[in-house]
Amino acid sequence: MRQAEITGEVGTKKEQAMKIIITILITLVVVFSLGLTSRYNPVTRLAYYAVDTAANDTYIAQINGIGGYKAGLFVLLNPVTDNTGACTLNINGLGAKSLKDVLGNDPNNSHIDAAQIVPLCYDGTNFIIMMPDSNP
Repeated sequence: MRQAEITGEVGTKKEQAMKIIITILITLVVVFSLGLTSRYNPVTRLAYYAVDTAANDTYIAQINGIGGYKAGLFVLLNPVTDNTGACTLNINGLGAKSLKDVLGNDPNNSHIDAAQIVPLCYDGTNFIIMMPDSNP
């Protein structure tokens, strides 16, 4: 029975990893098909990468090349801490924007895990967390 439990746990982690990969791939297909590629880093043609410099739910980042928030802006955030409920991201001092799950709700505690890179897409109002809850 223990082997079945172990297999089940591994299968669950594989399924979670596949869901994350599929979510990111779908996001990329949508972004490119809608012509939103200008919201990517013009040098690398990839998402902007940001390292959080705060130590709480108010994530702060400095990213060269971003002078304003535009719908479709895609950022990979490397957070310093797990979130503890509602949280925001402030890039280059442009103002804090709320982070929401794909359903538009505030994320659950530890949805954002400091051990992961978090894909975010700005929808014109909020940054949407483009991955499932890290700790459901």
